[in-house]
Amino acid sequence: MDKATSNKGEAIMEAALHLFTTQGYAETNVPSIARAARVGVGTVYRYFKNKDNILNHLFQKVLTLFLSEIQDAVDRQASIEDQFSQIFDAATALMTHYTVELQFMNLNVFNEMLDADSQAARDKVIAYFTDFLKAGQDSKVIVPGSADAQLVLMYGSVQMMISFLWARRHFARIQPEDTRIIRQLKNQLWNALTVERKVFSEEV
Repeated sequence: MDKATSNKGEAIMEAALHLFTTQGYAETNVPSIARAARVGVGTVYRYFKNKDNILNHLFQKVLTLFLSEIQDAVDRQASIEDQFSQIFDAATALMTHYTVELQFMNLNVFNEMLDADSQAARDKVIAYFTDFLKAGQDSKVIVPGSADAQLVLMYGSVQMMISFLWARRHFARIQPEDTRIIRQLKNQLWNALTVERKVFSEEV
């Protein structure tokens, strides 16, 4: 059995996930992770090289889950509108069932301690959504423009929704079962990507 997938390894990662998300990566140390996991500090080091190693195990695990769930839900032969709906519905399910994990991802997506494998996992997710947006532009469904700007719009919207749901769960103890606000976001985001209405000049 791989060390990182054993019961104690999972307990350590679960404790680290909670601490990284609630108090931040920089403010978390190995002794605090050990206390939260109810193991000795030495046990942590038997499973992981250091705090950075835990971060990267968690990050890759969450991004792999996120991308695989999205890919499994999307029919690449479907229309761009249907693909968008499938992407967003899969993201909604992830947001409601893996709120803490996705908030951890949000907080650490540009963490300077991410290793090459974590950066590659991040780049794979970015490439997937960038390819979708470019395909939407090519099919004349998504408005022409910078795919990077549209990616910021998509990711930023979902990122803030994840943070909103996490805050409700963590601070207000409200379970994010009501997805009406997410469905509203789905419609507004689709309109933002597909309706061209330039009000402000893009010139400097």
